[in-house]
Amino acid sequence: MMTIKHSIALKIKVLILILLSFAWCSCQREPAPGDGGALTVHLLGTKAITGASAAEMQVNSLHLYVFDAQGLLDQSHACTDAELSAGKAVMSVRTGGKTVYALANFRGAPLAAANACATQAELEQVAFLLGDNQPGGLLMTASASAVVTAGSGGSATLDLTRPVARVALGSVKNSLPAPYGTVRVLRAFLCNVVGNQNVGGSAAPSVWYNPNATPDNVAGHVIGKSGYAAQEAALTYLPLDQDIPLDTKHTFSQKYSYAFPNALTNPNNGHTAPFTPTATVLMVVVQIRNVPYYYPVALVGTLERNKDYQVDLTLIGLGNPEDHAFDKIEKADMSAQVRVSDWATGATYNETL
Repeated sequence: MMTIKHSIALKIKVLILILLSFAWCSCQREPAPGDGGALTVHLLGTKAITGASAAEMQVNSLHLYVFDAQGLLDQSHACTDAELSAGKAVMSVRTGGKTVYALANFRGAPLAAANACATQAELEQVAFLLGDNQPGGLLMTASASAVVTAGSGGSATLDLTRPVARVALGSVKNSLPAPYGTVRVLRAFLCNVVGNQNVGGSAAPSVWYNPNATPDNVAGHVIGKSGYAAQEAALTYLPLDQDIPLDTKHTFSQKYSYAFPNALTNPNNGHTAPFTPTATVLMVVVQIRNVPYYYPVALVGTLERNKDYQVDLTLIGLGNPEDHAFDKIEKADMSAQVRVSDWATGATYNETL
């Protein structure tokens, strides 16, 4: 009889443990009544100073990711066209402190990587390249905090910003000696462009485009020369072909190129092999008496995300010849002013190079 009693008691204990196990699993999978709340996400879109291009303002798609106080994914959501038009999305999440991330115009591999993230730390490490920006919509990100309660829910406001910096050729003035007459600005392009970044903005530069004014860092393969095209040309290269008479300044309209942040402040000083990273450079190529001359403007004050850098250039003397295009230019031959603006507000400060 003792054996039977022990057997029955053991079976009861096992049954209780099984029931407790199911109850624990149920609590993990389904929030208890009242444990959830509505999170309202207000979408401000993106701001830009006067003269912004359509690509800088366009939001074609928006994906939201909500993380709890431990950095674990609570909810993700792909906004509908109706939500984008309304500027608002409502999500059901657990109560507590939240961090909301938004990714705009992400697609392909970066979007797939973001959708596979289970933690905030993983999302912040999602990598993308300069080429993931498109003429029809630049990449944008935003994050905000919120506290969600069961009774009144919670809200977060997202202000999208761009991971890239914008570099604009604002104007070129022809102050060359009289015998040179009218000149033609052939093109402008960015050199030593940082080509990689991540959602958190913490990526160390590991991809460089247009190194030393070439597509491949081979001396003599100068961009624009027959057969040598700029890398990510839609974002880094500007065909211009603009004549400027003597003692005349021409102001350009919406001549924009884009690069990821670059904290380096050392200027260009000629071709280096192997490639040595420097500050990002705006190269302006000017035809003077049928000969192309190169005017490199090093953006030595560091290049920051979501800022606008407008370059105003004055030609005083002849620039660099093609076989030494990336040499540091003498101040006696060129004067450059860089006006740096917050891309969203337009507040400016000037740098004279």
